[in-house]
Amino acid sequence: MLRDIGRKVSRIWSTVRLRVLAWRIRARKVMIKRFKKQNSISVRGQKIGQTAPARIRVASFNVAMFSLAPAVATSNGTWVDGVREHEEGGLKSILKNSPLHSSTIVNENLVKKVSINLPENEISMAQNRVLRSPICFPLIGSMEHASRSILDVLKEVDADVLALQDVKAEEEKGMRPLSDLAFGLGMNYVFAESWAPEYGNAILSKWPIKKSKVQKIYDDQDFRNVLKATIDVPRTGELNFYCTQLDHLDEDWRMKQVSAIIKSSDHPHVLAGGINSLSGSDYSFDRWTNIVKYYEELGKPTPRTSVMRFLQENKYIDAKQFAGDCEPAVIISKGQSVQGTCKYGTRVDYILSSKGLTYQFVPGSYSVVSSKGTSDHHIVKADLVKIKEGCPCDKVRRTKKIKQKLVRITCNCVKCMSPYTSNV
Repeated sequence: MLRDIGRKVSRIWSTVRLRVLAWRIRARKVMIKRFKKQNSISVRGQKIGQTAPARIRVASFNVAMFSLAPAVATSNGTWVDGVREHEEGGLKSILKNSPLHSSTIVNENLVKKVSINLPENEISMAQNRVLRSPICFPLIGSMEHASRSILDVLKEVDADVLALQDVKAEEEKGMRPLSDLAFGLGMNYVFAESWAPEYGNAILSKWPIKKSKVQKIYDDQDFRNVLKATIDVPRTGELNFYCTQLDHLDEDWRMKQVSAIIKSSDHPHVLAGGINSLSGSDYSFDRWTNIVKYYEELGKPTPRTSVMRFLQENKYIDAKQFAGDCEPAVIISKGQSVQGTCKYGTRVDYILSSKGLTYQFVPGSYSVVSSKGTSDHHIVKADLVKIKEGCPCDKVRRTKKIKQKLVRITCNCVKCMSPYTSNV
């Protein structure tokens, strides 16, 4: 009799768990967390909350689910105004390594399998048949060899507003590890589940997030979303900031997604995240041919440029047009005019501004920052400034259009897909 009761209880519990999981998948969460306002926080010499910032630094980073590096380095002690308090020695950095992360010896073979900071990117390594999956999961023991945390690399970027993709946030654990990362950076955050429970997109801001909302990109069947937040920049005004990650395989589906984002946008904004489409102006003919060939060998869909051209046609401005000096740690492939942001050496992560935005990119501020092995993506950053009233830019937004010579190619495998054909 007890066995029968046990079986019935087990069946009821399984049913309840399945229904709860289904409800959580349908109801994607938007979680907003605000930390205690600090009296004096300095960002590049500017005191937040007291004076208008000279410029606003925005950045985008795919953190790879915190699978290749922890969100924050662990430490003993309690939180006191953003740092750990220890009984001996007073205040210590929250990045003090625990015994698990104290080793400075890195297994070179492991690093080569998860790091994109290599002399050659994955496409040029194809001759060695080193193949990896589109989503890079950690190898056994890779976390133990992580020498840096996500917090480490983001502190070096020193962004005011962050767009993060592939974020993990467990509600049952106080939205950790995202909440720990935000606390360590001293930032507010908003999070929305996307492709799986507890995984999604996040926006972090050193200033108050006045409002936010999440939107299924194309329709209710589309499990990806765009997270929209309005940032209250002190003595400057509002900044509408969008974070998204489009489909990583199908360009036609990405076109539907980006079209829906544009149609649903009722305010000028910054769009940051994984657009996952390529821009034809980034690559030479030979480089593009190599990319197409390698994608075919992997069984991946042929790369296309439709989405980025569509965004340009809709007057989105690519921050790459305002590039500064390249970071030596991020290799630029031969035949490529910009640093890659993913493990294939191509640029799939972007920061864009829409038509009518009252902010403009600062010339020389765009760059790709090495993630130092903490992710299979690099960090993209750029600075913005408020357009002054009466400035010619306030009336007409002029951008330099790069003239590109169109060359028709005859190779059947890349025809209709290459940015160098007029029928793409």
